[in-house]
Amino acid sequence: MSKTLAVLGMDGAGKKTLVGNLISREGGIDLNKPGLLEAETSQKYADIVVHFEENNIPKTFNAPSGSVVVEDTNTPDFPIWVVDIASPDNGKESGSKLAELIAGGLAPKEKLLIVFNKMDLVNWSEWVIAVTLCSFDNITLTPAQGRYIIPISALGGGNITEEAKYHPPSKGGIPWPKELEYKTLMELL
Repeated sequence: MSKTLAVLGMDGAGKKTLVGNLISREGGIDLNKPGLLEAETSQKYADIVVHFEENNIPKTFNAPSGSVVVEDTNTPDFPIWVVDIASPDNGKESGSKLAELIAGGLAPKEKLLIVFNKMDLVNWSEWVIAVTLCSFDNITLTPAQGRYIIPISALGGGNITEEAKYHPPSKGGIPWPKELEYKTLMELL
């Protein structure tokens, strides 16, 4: 049985890049296959999604929990909210929009995954993570649902299927909330 995944977020956050990365890594797509995708390397992940949509191909990949289908739904097993961590407002607009969607009926069946994307653009900065986390303090779910925050780089692949090369904060550094996961995105799917 497949699980459903809705990938949501503000424009430019990297939603298509993330889905394309997941499909290419865990869905059996060879990006180097001649003729499949002709764009520059940096655009290939996003182009996978466009190619699938234009050809009515289901966007699927394999995760530890089983087969995952990416689709538009208000009741997915796993909604992923993609945040551009490099945005000048430190995720404030993104956090507000997610809160609106939850109030309007977005209801994860299992857990809500909030991914801080483009971490490579901020050099995996602990300070930027801490400031952006404040924009998501108002996100509340029922006790049966979990909220997990994962720093990733959809384009570079950091923390998607393999742990990124960054270090958790040292003692005496910024206090981290329990929601910040030191797991890969795939481990939570």
